[in-house]
Amino acid sequence: MSPANIQSTLQAPNMEFTLGEDEQSVVDLAGQIFSHLSDDDRHLASVKTGEAFDATLWEQLVEAGLLEALLPMAEDEPGLGMVGLALIAREQGRYLGRIPFVTTAVAALALAEFGDRPDVLENINAGSALVGVLLPEVRQRINGAVASDGWVLNGHLEFGYVVPSSTHLLVQFHVDGTEMVALIEAERVGVEVDEFTGISNLQHAALSLNNVRVSSEDLIGAQRPAGEVAGWIRPRLLTATAALTAGACEEAVRRTAAYTSEREQFGRPLSTNQGVAMRAADAHIDSVVTWLTTMDAAWQLDNDGEGELAAFTASWCAREGGFRAVHATQHLHGGMGADVDNHIHRFFIWVRELDVLWGSAGQVAEELANVILPLDQS
Repeated sequence: MSPANIQSTLQAPNMEFTLGEDEQSVVDLAGQIFSHLSDDDRHLASVKTGEAFDATLWEQLVEAGLLEALLPMAEDEPGLGMVGLALIAREQGRYLGRIPFVTTAVAALALAEFGDRPDVLENINAGSALVGVLLPEVRQRINGAVASDGWVLNGHLEFGYVVPSSTHLLVQFHVDGTEMVALIEAERVGVEVDEFTGISNLQHAALSLNNVRVSSEDLIGAQRPAGEVAGWIRPRLLTATAALTAGACEEAVRRTAAYTSEREQFGRPLSTNQGVAMRAADAHIDSVVTWLTTMDAAWQLDNDGEGELAAFTASWCAREGGFRAVHATQHLHGGMGADVDNHIHRFFIWVRELDVLWGSAGQVAEELANVILPLDQS
């Protein structure tokens, strides 16, 4: 690391890990809602309904004001922002809550930040608008062509995360070498949705946009420099997703510790075997690292720190560490871990699905390198 980079790092704001009273209240309330409405039995019952998401769980989250608490209420009341979002997403991950919280919450923060579509933001706070986010994928993106009344979008994406539960779509599209973002209705003419069930049993969709017309009123942050809105959204989505992974890994490790302490082999608990204890400890470390880097990213994004650097770091840690943690917890359950009906298997498939959402670990590592290398050259 160059002397200039070391100096920059030393001068960067330090993350505050202690939760304030409002943040702790959000954690407690979110925990109560998810534990009551998304325990193992209710989670399985929700999956069996075939519905795209758990409407009751979503309704309770909205009525409790948890979405609204994230948003700024006035100039001197900034809301709980990304830190609050990460705290709620962590609780969702612990209970595998089947709701489109992450995408809708990031969209709400974007609308509040850039001051667009207040009608949709109001509906989000009321619980009637749910948002899916369409970002470019490897070798796939949405292209926009300038038209007399705006833009015409065409393209195909194979993985629209929780799109079947969405009333609106936040679409990033490519025009003349830059990225723009628009918010459109999910049922706008030209949007074709091909639903499928993901390995997590969540409902997703492949999407084709065929001559979808977008006007200037649909754009988010139209007055901002080209690419700024897309660059604002992606690190926040990756951070929120890392929080989901952190919660799922934390709960999987907790359940594994309990299982290996109770199950006996050759007259003693499995956890007394050195190989079991060491692997469980490694999974715990991966889980903790994922959470700490996620909280650092959320705090940096809220406080104008090194947000992009921290977000890509957290996302990479979540994909690499989350992968190792859930593989370890499944392995330590022996044959039961491979049983698709076993509770630990659900955490495994959730994290494996999040592992490829909006890019692989390798893609995120490249984005991280693109942030770090200019710092080393400064």
